[in-house]
Amino acid sequence: MSFPMLLRTVLEIALFAAVIWGFFHEDRLAAFERRVFCYLKRKKLKVIKPAVSHFETIK
Repeated sequence: MSFPMLLRTVLEIALFAAVIWGFFHEDRLAAFERRVFCYLKRKKLKVIKPAVSHFETIK
């Protein structure tokens, strides 16, 4: 058995195990998905620093 074929077999077994685990722990999987999506959304948001501060314009 060559290394790529062995790697593919191991990944297929791990994917099958993850799917079975997902059936029994759907609530944990949904919470994990929410955390991942929130992290990705937060990563897209950027804080933009204004060129002129609001406090400088009040003077």
